[in-house]
Order: sequence, then structure tokens, then C-alpha cells
Amino acid sequence: MKMFRRCRIALLLGAGSILLQGCPASGLLGGLFDECFGEGTISASEYDDLNVFEQLLYDETGCGRYEPRFDF
Repeated sequence: MKMFRRCRIALLLGAGSILLQGCPASGLLGGLFDECFGEGTISASEYDDLNVFEQLLYDETGCGRYEPRFDF
């Protein structure tokens, strides 16, 4: 029973590494860190200090930080 379980785990790990070669973990984590801690982002308190017109130039990220909007 344990042998069957170990074989299944090894098979899943092997298949996962083959299937996810085009999507490396560093790319996924790098995108998350750039969104949350990137140079172009500002905190919510800095966003609140901006005037209304400057606030229109920023979008909120999934982390609660704000990044410049480039879709004008």
C-alpha cells in the first residue's frame, strides 16, 4: 500500500515538472513580488495623500498597493 502511494506521488511530481516547464515558479513569484513590492507602487497612505486628480492616475493592485495607470 505504501509502495503504491509513493509511486503515485513520484508520478505526480514528475508529470507536474514536465507540464509546468513553460511556467516557471520564479515567473509566478516574480510577478507577485513586482505587484506588491515593485518600485512603481505606492502604499495606501501615500495614495490617500494625493489629490483627486493624481489619484485618477493610479490603479489598485491585488495587494492593496497602487501602481501607475498607463492606459490613457
